[in-house]
Amino acid sequence: MKHQKTSNLWAVPRRHGHGFSLLELVLVMAIMGALMAVAAYSVFGQGERAKVTATKATLATIKTAIQQYQLENSAYPLDLNALVTARILDAGKLSDGWKHPLVYDPVGPSPDQPFILYSRGPDNQAPSPDDINSWEPAPQTNNP
Repeated sequence: MKHQKTSNLWAVPRRHGHGFSLLELVLVMAIMGALMAVAAYSVFGQGERAKVTATKATLATIKTAIQQYQLENSAYPLDLNALVTARILDAGKLSDGWKHPLVYDPVGPSPDQPFILYSRGPDNQAPSPDDINSWEPAPQTNNP
């Protein structure tokens, strides 16, 4: 007695080769690489913007603390650690978003800027275009 082969109407015809071709694999890898590059650019770009924003906020806080110190002592502090000693600031607030120490000089260039306070920015070099100065005006936002 012979067994009869029953045909399966739902069977998918198979190619003789198994797996994916090299071209298909390379194409998928290229698409994944492009997507990862776009995602990485978005994530890392936001991280730098967050550090700049945090640094500007830190500079504003320290600028206010220096002015408070001056009102209480009739002189600007000789260094930023005097703000910690006077219990106006915590020691952890004396660095920028990149964990670099801030630059402070109690002698400013003009009466409008009685002291110097800035961050060297991401490259930690001064002077450079990426420095963040405490005396720069905050950008104006257009709220309708």
